[in-house]
Amino acid sequence: MTKPAPSHVNEWSAIAFKYEDLSATDLDAWRSLCRQHADYDSALLTPEFTYVIAGIRQDVRVVLVRKGDAIKAVLPIHLRPDGLARPLGTPFADYTGPVRTVDCELSLSDMLAAAGIAAFSTNAMPDPWGLMEGPVEPGGKTDSHVIRVDTSNPQDLIEEQRSKHSKRFKNFRRLRNQLEREAGTLRFDWGAPDTATLATLLEYKRAQFRQTGLVDLTSATQSRQMLDAVALSPYAFHTALWLGDTLISGHFGIRVATSFHPWIAAFNPAFRHFSPGNLLLMSVLETMQDMGLETYDLANGHDHYKKYFSNADRPVQPAWATGQGIGALRQKLNRRVWHLVGADADNSATGRLKRRIDQIAVSEFGAVSRLRQFGYAVLARSLPKKVNQNNSAENLPARH
Repeated sequence: MTKPAPSHVNEWSAIAFKYEDLSATDLDAWRSLCRQHADYDSALLTPEFTYVIAGIRQDVRVVLVRKGDAIKAVLPIHLRPDGLARPLGTPFADYTGPVRTVDCELSLSDMLAAAGIAAFSTNAMPDPWGLMEGPVEPGGKTDSHVIRVDTSNPQDLIEEQRSKHSKRFKNFRRLRNQLEREAGTLRFDWGAPDTATLATLLEYKRAQFRQTGLVDLTSATQSRQMLDAVALSPYAFHTALWLGDTLISGHFGIRVATSFHPWIAAFNPAFRHFSPGNLLLMSVLETMQDMGLETYDLANGHDHYKKYFSNADRPVQPAWATGQGIGALRQKLNRRVWHLVGADADNSATGRLKRRIDQIAVSEFGAVSRLRQFGYAVLARSLPKKVNQNNSAENLPARH
């Protein structure tokens, strides 16, 4: 028997729309929601990002949650055939909705039930109002790393970070000076990437993915379509550090207005010992005002180097919720099975396996392609690691 909805739910509605069915008024209300809190100030939470992804994926839906005629929350998703909703832009979904007002009383489960969605799962949901119901999911809350400019005095940014991490910044300056003495003057540029620059950056990243055994997001079908769609859109943006005509390191991702979110961070391995990723971020700090950026998102993970450059954070947490009906029951049973085999335990083998399967599932849709990606991962993990590794940002396997 279906449990009756709480009485307050009857005042609300939640409907999943295709992006093209949204009105200009809907889109303006969505942008207003994103402006209400700094934690929602991300290119990944905007209508512009959803527009780009909806152009290449037929499974994009936007759940509009209303109280009367007023939009109180927006949740963009990929709605898969089994009823499971995945965060929009997966596997590049470093942040996901719902983006909602402080007085949005409808729980995530209520939103899903009203919209007829079986379940929704994410690893990184901002919750600035503390509205997330239920216990925090395994993995707990994390703080993503963000560079934010005080528009009243943007020059303070670099000096504040240098003051907080003086020894590190002294070392970064030493490495930059040494590189320029030995090889020539460095050049930093930004903007929409040309084809050759993006191809070189992706090739650096592809080699890194293959070496570490992570899913190669530069060649997996679905993830590559997203990269190409953003590259061809008005929102493509990159930052790059050059030595003559040689690309030393760079970031590529999506920029909406004054917010930039890199997806791909890669470097030229020939310059590994100069820590080119850190030198790139030094230039970012020095040039934020000229780029017209107020937010440069470094996402979560890798605190050991991101903390030197970020001056703000964006708290996020995992979330899991189900709607109602048979589809929701199936999703609960599937989740229960993974729990019973230990997938929720920190650093468990089954947990790593589940994360890898999930990453492959959202990056490749074909069975053969998924098996190939899994084979690459197994092969890379079985090969001996190179001895010449250090603890610099460039040697880390994540996207950022």
